[in-house]
Amino acid sequence: MMVIMSDQDTGGAAMPSFDDAVARVPFLRALSPKDRERLRPYAAVRRIPQGRPVWTLDDAAQEFIFAIEGHVKLIRPCESGREVIIDVGKPGELLCASAACAFAPYCCTCTALDRDVIILVLPRRDVLHLLEQNPTAAAAFVREATGREMRLGRRIVELASGHVEQRVCALLLRLGDQGGTPLSGGQTRIALKLSRQDLADLCGTTLESAIRVMTKLSREGTVRTTASGFVIRDRVKLEALARGRSER
Repeated sequence: MMVIMSDQDTGGAAMPSFDDAVARVPFLRALSPKDRERLRPYAAVRRIPQGRPVWTLDDAAQEFIFAIEGHVKLIRPCESGREVIIDVGKPGELLCASAACAFAPYCCTCTALDRDVIILVLPRRDVLHLLEQNPTAAAAFVREATGREMRLGRRIVELASGHVEQRVCALLLRLGDQGGTPLSGGQTRIALKLSRQDLADLCGTTLESAIRVMTKLSREGTVRTTASGFVIRDRVKLEALARGRSER
């Protein structure tokens, strides 16, 4: 069940408007002004507290949900009882559109990863009605949805590849490529705060193994953990480790 917070619950912080959401969501920006106005009356902006679900496994997917501010994690339980983070959704992205398109329940749980996550919710029927009538809007939606599906395909390869160190290094490289900020000296800042347990769940490993790998990367000066995320200090070495090769 989705949790909604009011402005009063969050110290009076103003909620983003629909126009704010348009500026942050590629699919909405690709629509004509007329098509955006058709969706405006049905749009809802919601705030999800950190650690609370946007939706849970097997919930009915009756809406299309876009991340506006903050990151979310998509979680799938394993038969062993351990959870695996399938992916991390970032601002601007359409989240798990395939479930809504297929009129199927969600195959994972989506949880707010940052302190406060803002989402935009659009009813499925209104979005699908627009797509049925407008080929340009449909093409923009397909680009958004298929891009995410392709990324999930790469995540499967990432989770199945190599040993733990390779998976952790590949994950950090991908996060840097997707939303990193270039710094001087070829470094990259990743503004995504992940616990060691999150890293373990993202890489399909144990907490102890994730800690061991991150300690090694820090000690060797390859990656630095900060209060707001990570800094890739030596990308060349990180790439070599992701390929299973240690540079001497």
